[in-house]
Amino acid sequence: MRKITLYIAMACLLTASCSDTMEQYNTEASHSQLMNRNLTSEDETKYAEEGEPTVLGEQLPVPYTIESMMAAYKSLLAEPKAEGNRSLTAVNIRSTHKYIKFNPTTEDELEALQQSGLILYDYPLDREVLVVGKFYHDPDVPADQPTPQYATVKNETPLPAGVSYEILQEVYLPEEDIELLGTGNMNYKFVYSLVHRAENLSGFTPWEPSDYKPWDNIGEPGQWYPNPNPNPGGGGGGAPIYGTIRIFDTRLNTLIPFEGAKVTAKRSLRTREGITNANGQYGLSGTPFPNNRNVDFKLHMDRKHFVIKDNMVRPSNVVRNNIKSNHWSHDIMPGYENMQGHMFRAAYRYFYKDIGGLQRPVRPSGNRSHIIAKNTAKDWQGINYVAFPYLKIARFQPGSTTEYNSDDYFSTTVHELAHTSHVIKMNTGLVQYSQVNSMLQESWPCAVEWFVTGIEYRERGILNYGTPNYNPANPPVFPNRFGYQFWSLNTNSDYTSLFINLVDNFNELGQSFSPQPMGTVNDQVTGYTLANIENNFLKYCYGLSSLSVQLKANRPAGVSNAQIDVLLSSY
Repeated sequence: MRKITLYIAMACLLTASCSDTMEQYNTEASHSQLMNRNLTSEDETKYAEEGEPTVLGEQLPVPYTIESMMAAYKSLLAEPKAEGNRSLTAVNIRSTHKYIKFNPTTEDELEALQQSGLILYDYPLDREVLVVGKFYHDPDVPADQPTPQYATVKNETPLPAGVSYEILQEVYLPEEDIELLGTGNMNYKFVYSLVHRAENLSGFTPWEPSDYKPWDNIGEPGQWYPNPNPNPGGGGGGAPIYGTIRIFDTRLNTLIPFEGAKVTAKRSLRTREGITNANGQYGLSGTPFPNNRNVDFKLHMDRKHFVIKDNMVRPSNVVRNNIKSNHWSHDIMPGYENMQGHMFRAAYRYFYKDIGGLQRPVRPSGNRSHIIAKNTAKDWQGINYVAFPYLKIARFQPGSTTEYNSDDYFSTTVHELAHTSHVIKMNTGLVQYSQVNSMLQESWPCAVEWFVTGIEYRERGILNYGTPNYNPANPPVFPNRFGYQFWSLNTNSDYTSLFINLVDNFNELGQSFSPQPMGTVNDQVTGYTLANIENNFLKYCYGLSSLSVQLKANRPAGVSNAQIDVLLSSY
């Protein structure tokens, strides 16, 4: 059900000790369970689009140009003194940021941009958005080449090396000028007046009455800057909550908080950002936008070590434009974005939350894991290409339009990432991993997904999740149903319960798992932990013989060599 592809000749995921041994492996690995398939053969094209494209309208005025800000300042000075139109600090209108168009020509250049920490958009920030779509591709750029990326960047921020760019505009962002804002943001009313006047004079917004106060209803300045690492109980740092992101879980049949995701809010060339906490709540950095103004929000599904993607190139996200507020909340309901959200949940846990001491799947090369959500049915549930930083998860069950359950997306994502962790743990990376037989290659991630998904859903209130008595009305795909205790050689010769049986305390021999087959494994072994196996001897295991040696050398109390022999004889 889960499948795996391995190309030793093009291996880029290797531990440091592997480099000296690579030359002797100059052909593709051949294994009974390793599929010699091209990286992009599962796609019509690596740029295969999902969803409708974004449609742009006319070019919009930019209120943040030096000229617009100077005109706004002079306009305020020409008026009689009034609340907010005189600065309490020195005014120094100058270039603080650059509005930049990046022109990546290769996927490597695009990836360098996306990993740079810049907040990027695939369409010009000074263009009207008529239709909010899933993607935009510049019509002047060939379809098989990355589309330009746009960002507003602080002058002192280093730019990614090797990526062509052009500066479209030198701009002044008074909301991010600490000298102008003053100690404790005391000058905030003038800053809002300046921005508001620049928007009016440039034509970005219609002229409004002089008694309009753009700082109304935005909260006190001390609340503007959220804690960058919000705690589970709230926004942190006394900052206000700007919104809550939730996702519907079919296993739990309810909405749950969407944790760890970045939310950005954009107005003209200015963008603010925040991260959702354990309650799904987020704050936003910097000063709020003026009240009752159109703001474009984006929910990102990527972090430092992984990215959920629509295809080989484009990161997944949820976009909502023209929100007339600084606040935006969103529920990710069933559908393609919901699938991607559960993939994000799984990757976020595996990389950053409790996984019982297991190896994080952080690639030693520095590459992110690109986890592609295939909006189709496949003859597989998930694939990890191992030698490349690409994984794929299918949305629908084979030959149907039946979607997998939320915990299936979660579990399968963990399974595929577990292949990556297994490779990382081997002494010589892919070279040594290629020598591991297919049963161990697949049985290990079966156990990891069972274990990690069990942690997640027991924390969510299903206390018997993944245990031998777990058989809900709408069951998940293995290995979580019945804790995969019904395994037999008639079920699958590679995706076995072997490592699960080393950990659990249940002997399935003769047990009935209706409508599954009778349990056939005589499991008298218990007391091992997956973390201990992975950290201490998984890298020495290539098949049942070497696994037997290691299990006996690392026996927990109360387990005999004879019991280990009986268990392994079932496989």
